[in-house]
Amino acid sequence: MRLVFLGKLGDAAPDELAEIARPQGVETLADLKDWLARAQPMLSRRMAATPVRLIVNQAVAQDMRQTLGDYDEIAFLPPMSGG
Repeated sequence: MRLVFLGKLGDAAPDELAEIARPQGVETLADLKDWLARAQPMLSRRMAATPVRLIVNQAVAQDMRQTLGDYDEIAFLPPMSGG
């Protein structure tokens, strides 16, 4: 499983999260967020502080119950600013 943290989340995410084996018990996007909250509390707090879109295999996720596969790419996209 590949995890991509964009924007400010990229600064908070440790490099070892880039490529991980799907953690035991992680079947859905909601499970993944719960796992991250336990494994990476600081990153989880940053994600909770702002709306974050989840992109699974380059498609915007519409449902946190979406199931995940071992080779999926999940991107965490915070709001962007700029001009």
